[in-house]
Amino acid sequence: FGVPVTAGAVSGVGILSLESQLGIGGEITFIGCTVTVPTATFGGLSHGNAIAVDGVNYKVAMQPQRFDGGAFCRVPLIPSAAVVATANNITTLAGLRLTTLDGRYLVTL
Repeated sequence: FGVPVTAGAVSGVGILSLESQLGIGGEITFIGCTVTVPTATFGGLSHGNAIAVDGVNYKVAMQPQRFDGGAFCRVPLIPSAAVVATANNITTLAGLRLTTLDGRYLVTL
């Protein structure tokens, strides 16, 4: 199981994890986006590298975090500029605010 992951000329399969939280006052805050991949294949990624996960373009937010004896790593992701630019098309209920990973507001209704 998993989704296709591509970083440059390297391809493989990973497990995508998207987490969000409904906060106090009705705010939706994006908590995190990671992909878990084999370290042998994707362990050389570093901050700012481009990566496509399940057909969506991201950038690596920080160094991959190794676990399970180093066999796998979790790669923290941030949306690429193209993803952030299209976020204005998201419709929310009145009073909800969308934020990016770095805390900037995309939309406040």
